[in-house]
Amino acid sequence: MSAATPNRIADHAAGSHAGQQAHHHHTHAAGSVHAGGHHLLQLDDVSVGFQRYTGRGALAPRETRFVVENLSLSLHEGEILALVGASGSGKTLIADAVMGLFAPNAYVTGRVWFDGRAMDERSLAPLRGRQIGFVPQSVAALDPLQRVGRQIESLARDGGKRTARERRRELFARYRLDEEAARRYPFELSGGMARRVLLIGALMNRPRVIVADEPTPGLDMQLAVQAMGDFRSFADDGGGVLLITHDIELALRVADRIAVFQDGTVVEETAVANFASPELLRHPFSRALWHALPEHGMEPSEDPQTGDPEQARVLPSTACPAAPNGPAETPKRTDGETPSLSALAKRCLQANGICFSYGKRPVLQDFDLTVKPGERVALRAPSGTGKTTLCRILAGYLEPAAGEVLVDGAPLPRCGACPVQLVGQHPERMTDPAITVRRSLAEAAIAAEDAQALAAWERGAASESASPVPQLLESLGVQRQWLDRFPSELSGGELQRCCIARALIARPRYLVCDEISTMLDAVTQARLWRFLVAHAQKSSIGMVLVTHSDALAARIATRTVELA
Repeated sequence: MSAATPNRIADHAAGSHAGQQAHHHHTHAAGSVHAGGHHLLQLDDVSVGFQRYTGRGALAPRETRFVVENLSLSLHEGEILALVGASGSGKTLIADAVMGLFAPNAYVTGRVWFDGRAMDERSLAPLRGRQIGFVPQSVAALDPLQRVGRQIESLARDGGKRTARERRRELFARYRLDEEAARRYPFELSGGMARRVLLIGALMNRPRVIVADEPTPGLDMQLAVQAMGDFRSFADDGGGVLLITHDIELALRVADRIAVFQDGTVVEETAVANFASPELLRHPFSRALWHALPEHGMEPSEDPQTGDPEQARVLPSTACPAAPNGPAETPKRTDGETPSLSALAKRCLQANGICFSYGKRPVLQDFDLTVKPGERVALRAPSGTGKTTLCRILAGYLEPAAGEVLVDGAPLPRCGACPVQLVGQHPERMTDPAITVRRSLAEAAIAAEDAQALAAWERGAASESASPVPQLLESLGVQRQWLDRFPSELSGGELQRCCIARALIARPRYLVCDEISTMLDAVTQARLWRFLVAHAQKSSIGMVLVTHSDALAARIATRTVELA
């Protein structure tokens, strides 16, 4: 990053913005101030690109592809700025820019200011974990070989071991984590528990700025609201929070301003109050986000790129129907055959008397569940009560201590493609980091025609078979250029769409969805769920879905099961 001159600070000497809510290429909340005559955190014309070889071999020419271009943002003391936008648009790269963390092939221009001082990668390094706290998007940031309590205590920069332990215990108690959880390794935690550990790590040293990159996926509503409340208290005490999130509903609870991010730049900054109605939002993508929320019908009123109302009517998927009491019709399977009503009546996914414990702590006790073809069953329970464990048992990833799982009357197969496919809430845990997306998808193609259709789709050629693979990939928004990449080279939302595609390519009879849309923006979420509902009905797929969103469960599920 290039340096900036101290004279620039004089440009930010406004004390209050009650009557001047837009200047310096950004907006301000009415109550925000420039303490000391400058912003707490500021990004000026920041661009982030990556250099890649355009051919084979070390002598091949290289090109730089910019993902973030000419971005300007400001954060004031006492303020929460929520950055929302499209999945895979580069929001996490903004967090990397603030933290001074870049891949070796990254090319970065622009200026980052912290508390009135121009920063670069070297000067940002000592601020990480001290003045700037970070909540990473991926739970893979936790060391898999170290107990989580010791990990968190090792982050303390002031005081001795006793002070660090007391601070860790204080934060664990606030987020309903006991001492037994502190002794566990990351793989022994639920998704929600791992998220809480990451949040606690950012709060350990009482920083001045917190950069939170998707901090709430996997948390139940009570804990998510509590986390947002802690961010609000942190800001009210003089700190600043850059909240990068897809959860607009939570952001609107606590944020002072909303910055809408699309295609590498901020297309609109607006007050939270303007999200009360789409007419108050200027940009088409902002309005599309509003309409795509479950409580607003999950149906964009216009194309987010062009603003054309007609474009929205030709989306590849139809709107979600109102949740019926059962399958509305006799659906067709993906192989084209229509099962008889008597055959459908005998089919079901059954969990009988399931018991499971982690050490001495029981998670599931004598749990029963039946899912019929075409049903969409929502599992509801607080974080850490066994939802993800149950999902893994249903798909054969875990063996129950007692009980059994039956698929259409038979045990889960020991080899070959499982008729119950799981899509987890953490896609980085569901993929092999050492193989490309192409190979991962090809492995799931159990039918020869699906493998051929996948290869034809990659070449851009039309497939002559009746394989559903091309339509699956197009409807899920999978891009051909992703196939050559490894999982680490995709954003969380991009990788999750590939995981969903992989599960559907395997032609499952039952699909288990564990918080699968929390890494996607609202528009992509709406399209995803409209497609999945239509595909499940057409193919007679029974679905189990875990979600902490009451609005989504009410919109999608045919019935809800509460885990005690």
